Amino acid sequence: MCAKYKPKKENRFFTNGITYEIGPGKLIEGGAQLEVSSKIPVEMVVKKGMNVRYFREIRDIMKKGFKKPADTRMENIIRSNNVNEIKERDYVKCVFSYKNGELYDEAEVHKVVKAASSGKLDLSGIHGVTTLAGRAVIHLINRNVHEVAKKNVLDMVRANEILLKRHAKLIGRISAEVAAKIGRPAVVKAKTTAPKKKAAKKPAPMKGRR
Repeated sequence: MCAKYKPKKENRFFTNGITYEIGPGKLIEGGAQLEVSSKIPVEMVVKKGMNVRYFREIRDIMKKGFKKPADTRMENIIRSNNVNEIKERDYVKCVFSYKNGELYDEAEVHKVVKAASSGKLDLSGIHGVTTLAGRAVIHLINRNVHEVAKKNVLDMVRANEILLKRHAKLIGRISAEVAAKIGRPAVVKAKTTAPKKKAAKKPAPMKGRR
């Protein structure tokens, strides 16, 4: 992901004026859970109530993506870069839950065990599991969680792209001060002048009859 988008500190990256954050995946009973968040654009916070509207629209789009989120919420995150600078931002957070059956099946486990037994695959880096089949399961979960997480992130990027186009007129009216905060110039509509009317041609004088 970072090869295509601009990486930021920790587990965040930046693209098209929006910061995204990928939460650490965690194992839950019967599966795995991961979180993906995106910052609500500053422009949408300028007008009262637009941040809530933006959140609801993102939530509706994400329901139709690769995987419907188990939970979607709006969170206010405060970050302190130094003593004098504190940033407060609204984020849309989607929580995705995957059951074990969505991350691996018995046929995949069998293939991994066979590859590890023949020396084609090294599972020695997986600790805390004694059986080869158990290490194969952990290997598959790690690999497939990465793949589904990438699809979830791409869905959120596309959802934001849709809304940025949908609200282009509002974004085009942001002030230069707000535009500077998000790192791009304000959009100024070019002045249009009405086309000059061409002078009507005078009718040619009629020749008299002889």
